[in-house]
Amino acid sequence: MARPTWATTVDWQSLAACRGADTNLFFTPFHLETKDERVRREAKAKAICAECPVIMQCRRFALDVREPHGIWGGLNEIERRHLLSRKAG
Repeated sequence: MARPTWATTVDWQSLAACRGADTNLFFTPFHLETKDERVRREAKAKAICAECPVIMQCRRFALDVREPHGIWGGLNEIERRHLLSRKAG
């Protein structure tokens, strides 16, 4: 599957609730974080996603391009992987 072109698939990003937010909430830090730290960080990111007017476009994009990192559309990497495997099965 070809990766969608940026010019045609990410116009929705200008409306995203995370625009201007701390990107460190959405991606695993370079330093080791505890499970509790990860849970808190992801909860903050997902709270932003929950209020986002383009959450479904964001989620669809991440699933379509098989985004391997971060919180996209209110889902983390593992949640996206599970969703994709359920659709495949």
